[in-house]
Amino acid sequence: EILNPGYSCQLLWGTSWCQGNRLPYFTNYFFDTYLLINEDTPVGSSVTQLLARDLDNDPLVFGVVGEEASRFFAVESLTGVVWLRQPLDRETKSEFTVEFSVSDSQGGRGVTPKTQPPAGTVNIQVGDVNDNAPTFHNQPYSVRIPENTPVGTPIFIVNATDPDQGAGGSVLYSFQPPSEFFAIDSGRGIVTVTRELDYEVTQAYQLQVNATDQDKNKPLSTLANLAIIITDVQDMDPIFINLPYSTNIYENSPPGTTVRMITAIDQDKGRPRGIGYTIVSGNTNSIFALDYISGALTLNGPLDRENPFYSNGFILTVKATELNDDRTPSDATVTTTFNILVIDLNDNAPEFNSSEYSVAITELAQVGFALPLFIQVQDKDELMGNKTSPPPCPNLQNPGGSIKMCIF
Repeated sequence: EILNPGYSCQLLWGTSWCQGNRLPYFTNYFFDTYLLINEDTPVGSSVTQLLARDLDNDPLVFGVVGEEASRFFAVESLTGVVWLRQPLDRETKSEFTVEFSVSDSQGGRGVTPKTQPPAGTVNIQVGDVNDNAPTFHNQPYSVRIPENTPVGTPIFIVNATDPDQGAGGSVLYSFQPPSEFFAIDSGRGIVTVTRELDYEVTQAYQLQVNATDQDKNKPLSTLANLAIIITDVQDMDPIFINLPYSTNIYENSPPGTTVRMITAIDQDKGRPRGIGYTIVSGNTNSIFALDYISGALTLNGPLDRENPFYSNGFILTVKATELNDDRTPSDATVTTTFNILVIDLNDNAPEFNSSEYSVAITELAQVGFALPLFIQVQDKDELMGNKTSPPPCPNLQNPGGSIKMCIF
């Protein structure tokens, strides 16, 4: 028996006589162990009922002691039913030490048996439920990688944690939707390259990383954005634009005349390099000049279509070279051909094959007699230029009787 300090007993004629009030005491099991309450228990729910014994069979009154305990728990004084007053969150506070009280109508305040902690003290454990989605850390996620990053290279690690216990606190990663060029390790969050990258095709990737806990009943997940920016490397040769290159130039064009602008560009778009231009072949007598930086092709001397070196035109081989930062030529080059036709002008008079012709014929020669005479006229110009009309040249008879003739 648990006795009130004012309680006493004496032995009279072989019989024990006692007087005073005996104290009530709790009989719940959790005073010896702990009381488990799940964190998702609704406010206002009954979480347990206090049980106590009073050997005097006095009516009992129950209560809760302490400011914090009173904020979270309320006790029905007559029944001992314990109610939850505020929401629980295991991730904020995982346990409480609560002192409950019980007293009888005689004013005796109850205690617990000697095998239990100090009077009415209960260890309340807050049971975990999967009520937290994973949380990503160190956002935003962004990484820059060169386009020649080898397949299989790890490029980034994402990190998410879940404060729930057990499977609800275990996190797995995935891409939503899956990526053709990148993979993520489901357990470690390591992102790797799975296909060759090309800056000239795609300069950036926006991926969504999904972190999901492994609770079997109600798995929770969170999304995070991962920006992967591809940087350019010099892996592309230059190309000529506005092809094909073909033009005409008149033979009387003065030196310095611009024949054509030749243009090439670096296909590496991230940080394109400058271009240097040169003539590789076909520039007979260096008749053309090509500006190394601007690509302007100009006439470098007088043209004459009747010159056998120029009459068939020109086929220039032109090279474009990407320039390094110090303006020295790199190994990235491209060549093309440039056809140039020289246009003829009527700048040459016809020429006879002799400056003077003479022939002797008898006076008996009949009309239609073929003279033993070969006369040839040549014009070096093309087309209409060599179709000359003869000037007027009437037959004349001089006083000496000799005859000079114009033969047409």
